[in-house]
Amino acid sequence: MADERAYFHSLMRGMVVKHYPKQNCAAREIAEFWAGRGLEDSEVDYGGFSRKMRGSREWSINDFLALTSITGSQRVVQAINSRDSENTGAADSVHILAARAAKESGEGIEAALSDQDLAKAYAEADEAVNAWEALRDRLHADIKAAEQRPETNTVQMRGAAS
Repeated sequence: MADERAYFHSLMRGMVVKHYPKQNCAAREIAEFWAGRGLEDSEVDYGGFSRKMRGSREWSINDFLALTSITGSQRVVQAINSRDSENTGAADSVHILAARAAKESGEGIEAALSDQDLAKAYAEADEAVNAWEALRDRLHADIKAAEQRPETNTVQMRGAAS
């Protein structure tokens, strides 16, 4: 989790550096954004903002909302979405889903053939069906994505249902 916080910190710090000549300007605009009015210097927590820029204080969701609203920058949102889709893509690869389906199928067969209670065998079979459905859905999505890219026609469509 520390890496995620460091990544978010660098994105937020980068947004401030890119859009403001000095960090005090950003501190003032964020404070005024939430106050809804102009503020005196004594009402702005410049020291707290400086600690956020150094990394010794965490950025808040309020800071994030204010900065994205004021600057109009979606860089932080895009970077987090990109990072999430990379992580999700790796976790949901066809190979991993196929391995999960095989594992769950084996457990379902073992439960059905053993002297376990019927409810346990049913639950294992249900998990196997869900794993196979997830694999089928991913393969179907990959086929559809390949159809959208005719220049990279590497998917063989033998027996694939559309």
